[in-house]
Amino acid sequence: MDLGAEKAAIIKRFEQVHDLKLIKAIKDLLDFGLSKQINDDQALEESINRGIQQSKQGLVRPHSEVMAEVRKRYHK
Repeated sequence: MDLGAEKAAIIKRFEQVHDLKLIKAIKDLLDFGLSKQINDDQALEESINRGIQQSKQGLVRPHSEVMAEVRKRYHK
């Protein structure tokens, strides 16, 4: 099932809920998930921006060098 279909199914089921405690619990769960998503998105953007700045400053290593180091460390 795709994302849109999953959301539609949840909304359809949620419309059948009449328990205020359950509705508040679902709202709290959604609030938590959305705040975490925003924080994760911000952290990703900051990480990308740091990488761009490091690249502009020449603080990078070639992919082949990094992969050789990874292979040496983890393929003993």
